[in-house]
Amino acid sequence: DPGPNQVSRHAPTDLGDSVMTAIAIAPLSTVPCRFTNLGVLRKQECERVEALRTELTKCGASVVEEGDNLSVACTAGAQLGSATVHTYHDHRMAMCFATLGLAVGGIKLEDPSCVRKTVPSFFQILAAPPPRGLGAEVYECDPTSGARVRRLTEPADLFAEAPPKAK
Repeated sequence: DPGPNQVSRHAPTDLGDSVMTAIAIAPLSTVPCRFTNLGVLRKQECERVEALRTELTKCGASVVEEGDNLSVACTAGAQLGSATVHTYHDHRMAMCFATLGLAVGGIKLEDPSCVRKTVPSFFQILAAPPPRGLGAEVYECDPTSGARVRRLTEPADLFAEAPPKAK
């Protein structure tokens, strides 16, 4: 069994691939977190252990990779953000860093449309007002400068098929 502040992919409470979201938001924790037995994440759409370490480091987090384990230090929220996150065309990378972006400003995703693979309505759900969604603001950014171009509010702009119009 994992110790305090540790999460293992082999524990009875295995989070499956959802452990990626826990890792992505771990820098916001008030205690350091250690994630163990992550080897299976290396054989997915991308080498997810390395990708998580690389992209969290870009965001300003302190992450140490040791074998199939990641240790994530607590990072003050003001130290996180303002990073362009490479998703590796991996839907789970896009979703977990979008989740971090709900709490940390300046997170920009390359190829966010890769979420279509499993949850095409992911960004629609984030942007929908409560109780259907979280009411998050989602923006299209200039690929060169990273500056916001426009707020995305239309279902078609948020990747999933638009719902049929009422007659």
